Amino acid sequence: MLKLISFNLLIITFVLISCSKSEEADEKTASTIYANSKSGDTASGSITVGSDTLTGTYKGLCASTSTMSSYPSDATHVGFVIVITGSSSYTKEMNYYTDSACTSLSLGWYFNFDNVTVGDASGSDYKITANQASHDILANTSGGETFIESLFSNQLDVTVGTEKTTNDGTLYYNLINISGTTLNYGDESSSAYPSSSSDITFKQQ
Repeated sequence: MLKLISFNLLIITFVLISCSKSEEADEKTASTIYANSKSGDTASGSITVGSDTLTGTYKGLCASTSTMSSYPSDATHVGFVIVITGSSSYTKEMNYYTDSACTSLSLGWYFNFDNVTVGDASGSDYKITANQASHDILANTSGGETFIESLFSNQLDVTVGTEKTTNDGTLYYNLINISGTTLNYGDESSSAYPSSSSDITFKQQ
């Protein structure tokens, strides 16, 4: 289990960096297509951050997988979504899609955070801590299944169409920034706050 969790964090870091670069490239071409939520979680409640409020669903750009070195064989695009699920909880989705509109799912990875605590301001950013209570994996295609099982060196058995949940309990540190309908979300870490909130940009939908 420890090996799986460590590898999980390694994969997340890799995909965050790769996706951020893809999103930046899409922004330069004036893309306005955003990722669609696939976790099935319903937006509810709100989280107060300074004088602002996090509520509803926030979507990152629908980005091509072409700049990534590893992804499901049937996935053409990837995107992140954050769903606020309560006054101190949210779900972060990482979805691989089989279409350029980011509507058809190949593989979804859903990180469920609770006990969200908003701390002091750090410049224009706010410090937050959150407990990653669990994460869910949903392979919606055989391509998604093969990819995720390969990432875990076949130590993880996934069935197409069946969500697999793993309990966690790791505390993460992050920086976020809210400006109108824009949420800037840092690269969370289990050991220290990131240097900025500029890892992924989301738009409230």
